[in-house]
Amino acid sequence: MNAPLVNLNGAKAADSPSSESVLLAFIALSLILLGLFGCASIGPTYEGDRSNILNDDRHYKLAAIEFGELGSYADASQGELNNTIQLLKSTERPLLVVYIHGWLNNATSGDVGNFKGFLSRLSQSRQVKIHRYNVFGVYFAWPGKTLEIPYLDYLTFWNRKQAAERIASNGDCLDAIEKLSQTARLRENNYVFLIGHSFGGLILERTVEHTLRTLQGQNVRPPWDLALMLNPASDSVLTRQLVSDLYSLYDYYPNPLPGNRLRWGGHFVPKSGGDPIAESQPTVVEVQSENDTATGTVFPIGSKVGVIVNGHWAWNQVAVPRTQQWVSERAFYLSTPGNDRYLVNYKVVRSRGTFSGNSDAFDYNLEHNPVGASFFTSAPKGSDTAAQAGRHSRTAATAPKTQPQTWQIQFVVDHDKYIGVHVPFWIVRVPSEIIDNHGGIWSDNNMALMATIFRMHRPILPNNVTAPARSYVLPLPVELKRKPN
Repeated sequence: MNAPLVNLNGAKAADSPSSESVLLAFIALSLILLGLFGCASIGPTYEGDRSNILNDDRHYKLAAIEFGELGSYADASQGELNNTIQLLKSTERPLLVVYIHGWLNNATSGDVGNFKGFLSRLSQSRQVKIHRYNVFGVYFAWPGKTLEIPYLDYLTFWNRKQAAERIASNGDCLDAIEKLSQTARLRENNYVFLIGHSFGGLILERTVEHTLRTLQGQNVRPPWDLALMLNPASDSVLTRQLVSDLYSLYDYYPNPLPGNRLRWGGHFVPKSGGDPIAESQPTVVEVQSENDTATGTVFPIGSKVGVIVNGHWAWNQVAVPRTQQWVSERAFYLSTPGNDRYLVNYKVVRSRGTFSGNSDAFDYNLEHNPVGASFFTSAPKGSDTAAQAGRHSRTAATAPKTQPQTWQIQFVVDHDKYIGVHVPFWIVRVPSEIIDNHGGIWSDNNMALMATIFRMHRPILPNNVTAPARSYVLPLPVELKRKPN
């Protein structure tokens, strides 16, 4: 539709809804009511002593923890959490990977198999074996799929978005992340990697952003080393606020830190003083597929439906990060961060070069520092060898090496359609060859990209020693910094 649905300039309340808006509201209300008929099951799916332990062998371990409609533990006794913690306590050198699934998935959907495939592939990588990590996965399940009617389940968009927002705003999800992280960190050698997809990306994004604020100015590690959101289906309101704050809290310098192994990127220095952060070592990353119709098309439509149903016709004017521009907050509410021209700050582009050896791109990217932010993929578009193996409970094989391609991560520049803000929070656009549409996050090529992001965060030092994990919380503003006596 070309006619605006709400007041764009924020100067006055709004004109009366157009006939198109009224029609859309009627249709929206019908669809939402239909979506509400999908009923999530009550109580945990995995009932029994250790039934939530889905894999426990020499290759990898996997446990499931479920959350209900309002974000509380589905298992009121917290047996699932306790089982998981006990298994994690007995695991030496844990590489903890927590995954929060997205829309149209739940505790028993095919995404469990996809995650199994990723864990299996990770456990077989040479770097994991050399450093004797034990891969430990935790599948955070929530009722992302409540209507078991083909095609009609798509009508649950708004209803499930609200459920994800409730889970993100209530405490048990963060409680589980903190307890799992604390348990993993009882071991001297550990790593905590958080992944969220779609509405699971929304849950993770808000958990991360609220935690960064809660811990602001404290000398405390956040409960993750690396947080990765894949095609997150969240509005950009909170992200705009965080990016604005980061821009005001850090000075950016284009030269790399001394000894930077990747020879790429500048660094950030807290304006109130403190340790610098290398641009090349990201700790919070959002990755957005360029052809994702769910976040690029469905999300704005679904959000407009919500605006009409809720009668939200007036909007504040807010500042665009880095610029002197003011725009209606509607622009951020109706777009996800990875589709927002004001927030995207990195992109992946084709480059020249190739890699040699017998490994696939996943192994190669884990074994080599991505100098100049270059990395490789080797599989055809859409190939999901590892995920497919996981769905059939098989050991994951290496990816095909039939289409090797070199890529480079670049900061967007002003003449792109994105304005680009230099902050220690990556929002990256990637081509469909790496993530095809909304659900292609388990492709072999995206696993190769995830391996690259991991290696950038922990580059390899001489003698095959990996750099220590670096994570940050927000520094205090200059005006709140305590002056020395």
